Amino acid sequence: GINAEYMGRLNNLMLKQAVQFKHGSQRLVEQAARGFAGLFSKRKPTKKDLQKYDLIVVGGNLGAILSRHIEDFTKKSPLKIMVVFDNLTNQQWSMRQIYEQQLASKTDYLPNTKLGINMMSAHSDGIGLDKVIPNENAIVLKNGRRIEYEQLVLAPGIQDQVDAIPGLEEGWRDMEAPVFIPKDHPSWRVTQHKYPRYIYNFTSGDAYFCIPPYPFRGEVAAYNFFVTHDVWSWSKLNGRLSPKHTFTIINANDRFVQHLDVADNFIKEEIKKRGINVEYGLNLVEVDNKSRTLTFENVNNGQRESRPFSNLYALPPTRPHNFLVDSGLATKESNYLLDVDPYTLQHRRYKNIWGLGDVNNVPTTKTFWGGFHQLHVVRNNVLRTAHGQSLNAHYSGYSKSPLYLKQANMTYVVHYYNQRTSFINLLDSRGGIISGLRYMWWTSRQKKEFLDFYLRKSWGPPFYKVKRIFRELPEGAGEGSRPDTPVYPMAGKLLGTV
Repeated sequence: GINAEYMGRLNNLMLKQAVQFKHGSQRLVEQAARGFAGLFSKRKPTKKDLQKYDLIVVGGNLGAILSRHIEDFTKKSPLKIMVVFDNLTNQQWSMRQIYEQQLASKTDYLPNTKLGINMMSAHSDGIGLDKVIPNENAIVLKNGRRIEYEQLVLAPGIQDQVDAIPGLEEGWRDMEAPVFIPKDHPSWRVTQHKYPRYIYNFTSGDAYFCIPPYPFRGEVAAYNFFVTHDVWSWSKLNGRLSPKHTFTIINANDRFVQHLDVADNFIKEEIKKRGINVEYGLNLVEVDNKSRTLTFENVNNGQRESRPFSNLYALPPTRPHNFLVDSGLATKESNYLLDVDPYTLQHRRYKNIWGLGDVNNVPTTKTFWGGFHQLHVVRNNVLRTAHGQSLNAHYSGYSKSPLYLKQANMTYVVHYYNQRTSFINLLDSRGGIISGLRYMWWTSRQKKEFLDFYLRKSWGPPFYKVKRIFRELPEGAGEGSRPDTPVYPMAGKLLGTV
């Protein structure tokens, strides 16, 4: 008689306690610091019940980290900051495949949202955003509370819509059904581990990996089909997997990487080389868990067909945030994503509203690393605006995502706007020593590095232990100027990316 929502909240509470227990004094000290913030300081924490804040940040992932960065940059003249979030944990999409191989724990993969929020900032205690009223510089929370702002940063990510495909949520939730997506269901207990079964429990039948129409979360980072093929090839040789099985990638688009041709071509060539079946222009529209059948729709003519399945991994489709569409901040012309300047990340119409992360309509791959590079730009431009200065930080379109090649090898897809690549893009894509060492790093040290981002023990990419600052624009260059080089010119020259 206990409903799924209650179980989800109970599991999140248990997960939070497990996180604190596992990481010991480091996290306990962090929690204690929140409780005693301001006790031995002249400055007191920002109150949660103010009617107006200097800055409201919406989003508990990159938004929470942004609050820490801004607080650290403004200690002498702090801003009153409110962080609005409704996600109790943050899933690390870049680590999903490490997690599915059970080489990262649930507590590493799902850090608690409040760990990222600066102890001096106010927050909404898990009450999410309902409306944005940009003409009045105000927002409304889901409990009806109205709050005004001087500046607003929107970093809610893009919203999965699992229920858009009938049967998908049911199969995903069911611990026994061979239906998987790159997320943990909120009703699962902390001790339940369904996610490795897609790769390691498959023994026969027809397996599918499905990609929805753009935009979606997990582009490149969630592509586990090379790892899957590698493991299943070994299983077939050892008699664990029946030779009478099929593996097919269903891609509703005609590309795997929307904004980088060289990476898209590499993935297509690897799929062909490894003999993996792939079909384009088909969209998964229904999952029948009882009869074990999938229904696909042709995106060009609307015709539907059903196929039997024994194993399914589907990246969920997404839907626009209602508060963005209803407020006019996202339109059809902006692909129902936040309509921002791709360089300054300032909203094109409302100059005191900024975008951060996947929610932005910018022509680059949506990744955590890309969002972190955006974070520095937004932080700089928000503070410059607060002091009446011009905007001197420009986002270069930098994006970086792991691409898993085999069970223990990985490379990176790294690029800027306009198809420009980094020298580490697809480095050692043949699966040699470098890609093996990189995989070892991810399974041993990368998870701690993610935690350091949230605890502000690191400034994050690109310089990690050094604050990212921006040069003044050359004389005569206004905010409309667009540099052809990446945002990090000196580092780019040293590393050979410019």
